Amino acid sequence: MSYRAVFLSAFVFFLLSGPVESLVARHISADFQYRLTILFCVSAGIGLSAFAFARHKASFQHALKAAWPILGFAAIALASTAWSISPNATILASIALSFFALAVIAVCAMVTWREMLTGILIATIFIGFLSLILIPIGGLMTDIHEGALRGPFGEKNRAGAVYAIGAITAMGLAFIDRKLSWMIWIPFFLVLLFLSKSGTSILAAILGIAAFAYGEILKGKPRRLVLGSWFGIIAAIGIGFVIIGNAEALLDLAGEDSTFTGRNMIWPSVLWRIQEAPILGHGYDAFWRIGNVSMDWLWYEAGFDVYNAHNGWLETMLSLGLVGTSFLFWITARTGIAGLIGLNGNNDPKRFTLPAIILIIMMSLTESAIGGPEGPAWLLLLFLSTKSAMREETRASPKRSIQRRSMSFSS
Repeated sequence: MSYRAVFLSAFVFFLLSGPVESLVARHISADFQYRLTILFCVSAGIGLSAFAFARHKASFQHALKAAWPILGFAAIALASTAWSISPNATILASIALSFFALAVIAVCAMVTWREMLTGILIATIFIGFLSLILIPIGGLMTDIHEGALRGPFGEKNRAGAVYAIGAITAMGLAFIDRKLSWMIWIPFFLVLLFLSKSGTSILAAILGIAAFAYGEILKGKPRRLVLGSWFGIIAAIGIGFVIIGNAEALLDLAGEDSTFTGRNMIWPSVLWRIQEAPILGHGYDAFWRIGNVSMDWLWYEAGFDVYNAHNGWLETMLSLGLVGTSFLFWITARTGIAGLIGLNGNNDPKRFTLPAIILIIMMSLTESAIGGPEGPAWLLLLFLSTKSAMREETRASPKRSIQRRSMSFSS
């Protein structure tokens, strides 16, 4: 394992998950945060792509081919400038999305699975300690969710997403490397999650960890895998009905209100806005702009100011319609399928993608966590989608090479 590759993965995950611009924006403005995000995405995309093309050309080209749904999603976002209700916002956000994706693709071309996951874990550990250090100087929320740990981020849910990703990455490395020492970080992240008071992230992390344990029972045994997968689906449906039937009691237990902090007012209004442009959407990242009459009506219907759909799938439908959402669905679905296939092997790193997809989908149901242009859950999804679609070459040891030569000579 190359330490340079691990550092590269850690640096890119830290940079593109958004802690720097969020921390700076507290002291300047939200507009500066938006511009700084674009700068980071473009700089990382250009720099990493150029380096990957120069030093790892074949692997970079392979990664580009593997990431075709991501590039297709970015292309639709760029094309939506033509019909966007806010073309200036769309072109800036779609450029950020495109270079964000290129940065991820370039990293996937230059690192192995274990290097990537180790780097992600290191980045989340660093953000976790940074969050604790910042508690006395703005690391806790003081407005809507007073006292919730937000660390360097603007609010608790993004911080919770990073902590949840750290928890399942630690679990993933423990199972893939067969080293229980990685699991010592799980309590650290669980404490941070409870301090963040992010109910969705806590549930997502617990389900992701449980999925690893369940996968350990099924891995490497096709018949058990098939039966276990069907049992898992049936159990998930049953649990879903139990949750729906006891929603208020469970929400009270998790410290959430029955309106999901007003989301039950937002989602019906968002669905009405989606029907205004169901095929192509209103344009990428265009809807939530001051001066949009449809947004003003949504604010009136919801009863308060809203700046995102609080659901990744509704957000994408609003921006890019059925066309863009179809690409997002395939990005997510093929990553989950790769995770199921990974369970066929003994310690196939691709098995990490299944619990990760469970975590990402959970986050996307109550937050605009996927679809970009940036953010930790979206970043993780692009990493896993690209890497799981690549056929990673294994380097043969000198001993095996000698054996192969002798076999070919004798034949």
